[in-house]
Amino acid sequence: MKDFSTLQVENDHDGVCWIKFNRPQKYNAVSFRMYDELYLALELADGDPQTKLIVFTGNGRYFTSGNDQNNITDPESMDRRNAFRKLVDILIEIKKPLIALVNGPAVGMGVTMLVHFDLVFASDAATFSTPFTNLGLCAEGTSSYMFPRIMGYSKAAEMLMFNRKFSAQELLDCGFVSRVFPHSLFEAQSKALIKEYAQLGSRALVEGKALIRYKEFRETLHRVNERESRVLDDLYTSPEAMEAVMKFFSRKSKL
Repeated sequence: MKDFSTLQVENDHDGVCWIKFNRPQKYNAVSFRMYDELYLALELADGDPQTKLIVFTGNGRYFTSGNDQNNITDPESMDRRNAFRKLVDILIEIKKPLIALVNGPAVGMGVTMLVHFDLVFASDAATFSTPFTNLGLCAEGTSSYMFPRIMGYSKAAEMLMFNRKFSAQELLDCGFVSRVFPHSLFEAQSKALIKEYAQLGSRALVEGKALIRYKEFRETLHRVNERESRVLDDLYTSPEAMEAVMKFFSRKSKL
């Protein structure tokens, strides 16, 4: 097993690879280092013949608070602004079932990445928000294509354009979330289902996913990912985005 500093990666005896965001003191914000570790963890899990399922969750109160805003001041930030695009391209091509256990708040890319998961289980304490326009930014991770198809145009617009925060129950009602569990029972009940799913035939799971996420569909997602990233590249240096960044660091300096 590789050593990870921002993730906790474990393979259990049932053939489940558990990938946990592991920066609880930073609300599991995704740094450039975590991106690198996510690429590697996914590559290893998808290529491991013993792994049937890949399950994501977060350590601590949050699933993930999204991109670490300190990435902006990283010397590599201009070269690595497409770090999330690369992660999405990898997620699109994962052959094995992906399951997310959203244990708490999910923000930004922590929400948009979920459209590439086959199941999303959520605690009733979880919330989902994509405050992109507050930051002078726009949809990412193929959310401009997938959100309207999953939850309908109106709710997608509320989330992606108007920064509405949704509850787990609201996203269950519109089909974005698969199941919601009481927070006190979330870990036990979701793990029981994971254990049950791990008894299913691995080849049948892979082939079933390939039929649902067929080649032409994946090619469309890659094109959407590229188009969104191109727009984001333009927005990153816009006056609106720069002002939002300055406000963020101004608030942080006063804490």
